[in-house]
Amino acid sequence: MPTSFDSVIDLALITVNDYKLGKLLNQSQENFQTYCDGFLIAAIPQFYLCKQSLSYDLEARQFVADLTMFEQSILADFWVIQWFLKETQDAAQIANKLQVSSSFTMHSPAQNLKEKSSYLDTMREKVYQKINFYLTQDFDSIPHINEW
Repeated sequence: MPTSFDSVIDLALITVNDYKLGKLLNQSQENFQTYCDGFLIAAIPQFYLCKQSLSYDLEARQFVADLTMFEQSILADFWVIQWFLKETQDAAQIANKLQVSSSFTMHSPAQNLKEKSSYLDTMREKVYQKINFYLTQDFDSIPHINEW
């Protein structure tokens, strides 16, 4: 049975708390799905080591293959990275135009961006560690491993 986009996106949304996504969902489920699908489609090429085809049917909003939970989890992690990347590249966030009162301090825009970039690097590293574990679960499925 093909894996729906919703299965992967639901896994991703477990770790994301974004009021804008909630607001979009309340306004229009179709717009919410289109917006979230965009992150998933952008995430797919990052999981180029998937053992199964990641071909999909955009109209049906599903992958052609029946992805394992582990594969869905990796795609969900990449979805979160794509979402976070958009958040960190938001012009308002970069400009950091908040009014600062004497009781509220904030990091400089450069420091803020540096911290977000560092966090993004850490997220990527964890996903690639997960992919390494995924690939080493079944050495026989790795091409050329039996020729050594």
